[in-house]
Amino acid sequence: MGRAHPKNDSLWEVARRRGFETVIEDRNLSNKEKRIDTGIVTMMMKDAYTRADKTKDTLTLVAGDGDYVPTFKALTDDGFKVEIAFWGHASAALKRACTKFFNLNAYLDHLRHQ
Repeated sequence: MGRAHPKNDSLWEVARRRGFETVIEDRNLSNKEKRIDTGIVTMMMKDAYTRADKTKDTLTLVAGDGDYVPTFKALTDDGFKVEIAFWGHASAALKRACTKFFNLNAYLDHLRHQ
């Protein structure tokens, strides 16, 4: 799930081609994002409890906001594997709340050329 993107942003198309389900939300009339984080949390929780298999699946979020800590704590407490992929400056509490943290700093040049 993400916000609406500029027409020259190919990130969402690359994600779709690589098998990710993408949900794009438009900005409001003031060009602001609304309800994005809560929408992500809602979809993660719904997928976890209706589609995921705790023994095989891993839920991965590409974000670094500490607002996701309660969600990740609840999911890990219930036995789900939850991972974060983000830049090194991600919330320290979020890094502690997930099963595994992938620091994307080392991949910045690679990601720019995709």
